[in-house]
Amino acid sequence: MDCDPQQRSLLFRGRAAKRYWWHTGPGAPAFIPPVYSCLSDDEWNLIAAWFEETERLNLAGECQVPLMSVMQGLIMGSQVRSIVQAGHYAGYSTLLVGFMLRRMGFRRSLFTVDIDRMSCDFTASWVKRAGLLEYVHIEQRDSADPSLPGLAEQYFGEPPRLVFIDSAHTYGQTRRELELWFPRLCPGGFLICHDSSAFAATFDSTGQGGVVRAVTEWKAEHPEVQCMAISGPTTFPGRDAVYEDVCGTFLAQKPGPARGSP
Repeated sequence: MDCDPQQRSLLFRGRAAKRYWWHTGPGAPAFIPPVYSCLSDDEWNLIAAWFEETERLNLAGECQVPLMSVMQGLIMGSQVRSIVQAGHYAGYSTLLVGFMLRRMGFRRSLFTVDIDRMSCDFTASWVKRAGLLEYVHIEQRDSADPSLPGLAEQYFGEPPRLVFIDSAHTYGQTRRELELWFPRLCPGGFLICHDSSAFAATFDSTGQGGVVRAVTEWKAEHPEVQCMAISGPTTFPGRDAVYEDVCGTFLAQKPGPARGSP
């Protein structure tokens, strides 16, 4: 489906589904966010078609504009070219990050992992449709599998510069991912965890405190690491909060000089 470039995500303002919360209701923005406005017409039309298909299949569950805007600033602002994604579900963030990497000309730069075969197959079909096979590798595996960092480094030809964790949202899995991936970042590299708010702790199917407990404990055990817990609102939706995503975001930077520094 073709969309007017002047409208793009503004078309979401008339949709009632919860996944469109950033675009709807009182205080909704009357502009197209850069994460969408920077796309080519073909790229935006593919994202619009992805929303239609995932709506039809009831596959909503993607992260939102606030987090993707943070990701875009880090990736494109600093030319981050080796990115591990733990958990991609239906592929929303995979496609958007893939488009960023293609814009920068960085092939073999996104290594994305999900344990679910259906999610991998669905995402792979859209990655192929988007023409991103040279930029994205999809791996069906537990994102805490100890063999994965080596495979990712082999794919990139270097350690990852950014690890994005958005997988099971359980306390135990997040602890395992933190302990596995953070040591394998290059010096100065970043790790981002989505769903790190108290609100998002309810996503933990094991009832053990979710991502927020995992990152809070991990941060206390690693005082040498620079960390920031970006808090969202306490209730949904969060239009009155400075950072509008109720799920929150956790950001950590590995000590040491950034790669390429003197």
